[in-house]
Amino acid sequence: MSHLATIASTLVSVILPVFGLIAIGRLIIRLGVVDKAETKGLTSLIFWILLPSLLFLSIVGSRTAPRLDVIGLYFAVALPVFALSVLGGIALMRMTIAQGALFGLNAAFGNTVLLGIPIVGGIWGGSGLAVLLSIIAAHSLLLLPAATILVELDRGAHRRPLFHTLRDTVVGSLKNPIISSIVAATLWNATGLPVPEALRRILDLLAQAAPALALISLGASLPVLRRGTVGPPVLAAVAIKLAIMPLCMGLVVTLAAVPQPAGIIMIVTAALPTGANAFLLAHRSGAMMEVSAATVVVATVVSIATLTAIISAAL
Repeated sequence: MSHLATIASTLVSVILPVFGLIAIGRLIIRLGVVDKAETKGLTSLIFWILLPSLLFLSIVGSRTAPRLDVIGLYFAVALPVFALSVLGGIALMRMTIAQGALFGLNAAFGNTVLLGIPIVGGIWGGSGLAVLLSIIAAHSLLLLPAATILVELDRGAHRRPLFHTLRDTVVGSLKNPIISSIVAATLWNATGLPVPEALRRILDLLAQAAPALALISLGASLPVLRRGTVGPPVLAAVAIKLAIMPLCMGLVVTLAAVPQPAGIIMIVTAALPTGANAFLLAHRSGAMMEVSAATVVVATVVSIATLTAIISAAL
């Protein structure tokens, strides 16, 4: 198969169905079929029931523990990308520490759950998800607390103690149903017990609905792109997230001789567009809200091309 044929095949069989579901979610909001406020219940169902069921079954089915080697190598790239982006935002764009922290999160925090799970699961199946889940388990426990600490430092000592903020961030991440399902499945595997057939069947039915509904929910919940918000901070964050970070990950994966498919899954994960958690932290902190919202939207749209190119080159 020629290179152009491979790209076309990847676009039609993998990327277009994924982003087509995102477009459906966007369309039902635009046409008023569903009010945006009504999608909150769907999002809660996905995060608390459907995706945890999918993740639990994936880990229990593969009988694999979190890949510490994958976590170590992935964050050997992600954390420096975050740190250098923060410093670059402060030094080159005259941002405050809080703004720089949010800019760094825009540049390093990927949409590993709503977008990563359907793509990796659809191409590489359970074995691929086992690699991705190792990254997801550490994603929110490293990058989000790091950004939160910097935001709180910028607010000054008159705010609540930094230790309390860090504690609440870490505890909140551990209570996240995505993280909890990964921990629960790992502990279940440690017992060596099989999942009861009736429970497995229930979880399987829930898991089958997760990818499609997650993508529709992502489309429905994307922030509105406002005119004039796509400036240098947005374009720089998108370039770092979709080009520089996957290139750095590819270099590290090659130097470390990571076996396939783990290597390409790490690169694809690094190339995922900015996750909505970056926008949510910006919204809570009151800084960079429009920039973060625009980054999420622009990165998601541009990633149609970048993910197609990366996956086509790997298949």
